Amino acid sequence: MNFVTPTAEQLATLRADPLVFEQELDVRPAVASSLERALGFRAGRKYWRSESGHLYALELGDFGRGRPSMALVYGFWPRFEPRPSDDRIDEDLKALCYWVAEVSDGLDPADLDPTFTSLATIRERAK
Repeated sequence: MNFVTPTAEQLATLRADPLVFEQELDVRPAVASSLERALGFRAGRKYWRSESGHLYALELGDFGRGRPSMALVYGFWPRFEPRPSDDRIDEDLKALCYWVAEVSDGLDPADLDPTFTSLATIRERAK
């Protein structure tokens, strides 16, 4: 992951688009704790720039259960421009999924391959 720290001026020209919301992250305690360890916080926001150049953020929330309790993923787009295509966003989020699986105890990145292969097949059939 290409973590970055955008300036307030950079963020002022962008709009935050919530893309993924996981409100029960702590039902997988090993994953929640692994994300805390990898990101360096239990509650907060970390930004990254995808290979396509788009800015995203992963935000963790702590509801007092001793580990991150929820997670939000945001995409940041120029305020008055259309958002990127869903296919582009999906590709960017795929990289996040693999990263989460790599850093999380109890997850295996190889387990994602069949899921993404199935999704690609479904998309092709829908076209």
